[in-house]
Amino acid sequence: MYRIALLLFTASLGLRAWGVNEDLLEASRAGDLAAVQALIAKGAALETKTAYGQTPLYLAAMNGREDVVRFLLEKGANPNVHDTFYKASMLDFVLQRKHYGVAKMLIRKTSANADAVLESVAATGNADLVQALLDAGKPSQAALDKTYETALGPKQTEVAALLKKAGAHEPAPAFVVDVKTLEAYAGTYKSDQVPLDIKVFVKEGNLYMQATGQPEFALKATSATQFEFALAQVVVEFDSASSFTLKQGGGSFRFKKAVTQ
Repeated sequence: MYRIALLLFTASLGLRAWGVNEDLLEASRAGDLAAVQALIAKGAALETKTAYGQTPLYLAAMNGREDVVRFLLEKGANPNVHDTFYKASMLDFVLQRKHYGVAKMLIRKTSANADAVLESVAATGNADLVQALLDAGKPSQAALDKTYETALGPKQTEVAALLKKAGAHEPAPAFVVDVKTLEAYAGTYKSDQVPLDIKVFVKEGNLYMQATGQPEFALKATSATQFEFALAQVVVEFDSASSFTLKQGGGSFRFKKAVTQ
């Protein structure tokens, strides 16, 4: 009888813990600071997780709940969690949703390598976030230089100035390609590997590309046959005036000209 009673008591404790943990997740998602504080005081687990690996801090951060994020970080919550569905970091979601106040708090606490997050932080164009990252950890020279060059493209002057002050080097000038060579590349290209048409054209003396349904972008020449779009980490290599290989994210895709312009 004693053993049965003990087992029931143990099971009851487990159910109670599960309940406060679930309540903590929901309170964090909703931004209910008073409830979060009360639940932590009752013993709810700071790093309890949803089925997709999201912690109370993750849920509060992705929903822009600044007060709750600040409290959980002060309690020692881990800001380096990735969810198991999208494989996205907490900071990835926060930047995507433009919760920049939350992002600044996470940047100050994260142990992630500065190189790994500099590009995505700089891409927001938010100078305060870039400064917070520079204050939190020193990116490598290569990361500074690459991100600085990218910031110069869309004229993110404040971000570029901060990176320059942090030690970024001026990019090498673009390789000058004869306009007739560029015009020879113009046309619409197709690939057997991906269902995507890419239009190549010349504008204002530069080579441009535009994939179906996407905005156009300018390519920087690194040689007469190789071009890059640093912001998206795209490298394009022409092996003739009628075919090129596009490399991005570890993938390599062969395109052939279908229509000449």
